[in-house]
Amino acid sequence: MIAADTDRLTARLPDGYRARPFEDHDREPLVEEHNADAHPMEYQDAEEWRIWERMAPDDTQIRIVIDGPKGIAGTGHIGAGAMMRHADGAQNGGVSVFRADQGKGIGSALLAELEEEAARRGAPRLLGGASASHPLALAWAHKRGYREIGRRIESYVELASFDPAPFAAVIAAVKAAGIKLRTFADVLEGRNEDERASFYGAVYEAETPIWEDVPWATRPEHWTYEQFRRMSFDSGQMIADASIIAYDGDRIAGFTTSGKRQSRDGYTWITGTAREYRGRGLATAMKVDSLSRAKAKGLRAMLTTNDEPNKTMRGINAKLGYQMLPAHVQLEKILSRS
Repeated sequence: MIAADTDRLTARLPDGYRARPFEDHDREPLVEEHNADAHPMEYQDAEEWRIWERMAPDDTQIRIVIDGPKGIAGTGHIGAGAMMRHADGAQNGGVSVFRADQGKGIGSALLAELEEEAARRGAPRLLGGASASHPLALAWAHKRGYREIGRRIESYVELASFDPAPFAAVIAAVKAAGIKLRTFADVLEGRNEDERASFYGAVYEAETPIWEDVPWATRPEHWTYEQFRRMSFDSGQMIADASIIAYDGDRIAGFTTSGKRQSRDGYTWITGTAREYRGRGLATAMKVDSLSRAKAKGLRAMLTTNDEPNKTMRGINAKLGYQMLPAHVQLEKILSRS
């Protein structure tokens, strides 16, 4: 994380407020403020935040904290993105002001600083977002030149009530077509390091066209093999016995990966099938297998995120009992290059 020069920003703030670089111990109060106004399934966790930053570090990020008379009053950040960088150099940013300190110009001062930093980096765009459950935040952004470019929808299924029985015919049809479902844990069991590396490479190769077909609002660059391996396999965050891979003979026809989310839940990282296997119920079969295994492990819920135009996967999730959380509205501001 890059250190920020905060004196300029402090001069823009109301009396009694000052800007400073983010410190690790700031995570707990920032998470507490977020959780006070969020759905329980959207609760964040400071330690999980640390884990994700170790998994996907961003050496371009600047993060700033605003201190006020009663403690932290707000925060802002900007960076090229850890796993979601854009070929045109667009920057990702965000501003959050604690509820007790809103309406004092703190957010406007933070945003001006972030936009100036993006301009110094030669970025053509600054990307951000806000929850659809916060219409005042969206209106605030719109007044400052940001426009909606897409929506990402997080959803969850409570595993205690998940019943795989209605999907038995779909699973039977997939198996009758010669497709074999295996867990990642089963595939990796007993393999030496070279054999594991070969498997990781095969999954990455299968994942690349799946990534290319995701209907992104603004398409990020595909992560490198090294990033993919660190995130998926070397981080220790994958739930390997609830991550499913589908084989047609020796060929990977599709897979769904599940990761840890705090202590009680799981998170589907990606589900996809090879292009020629789509429309055959394979994604449904893999997710049913994954959810059944997660339920057997005693997890409370499984969460996932899909872009709004991804109607196929969102439809599958709806049939599986997923409930939608408020959409994350993706925002963009075109910056002058003059």
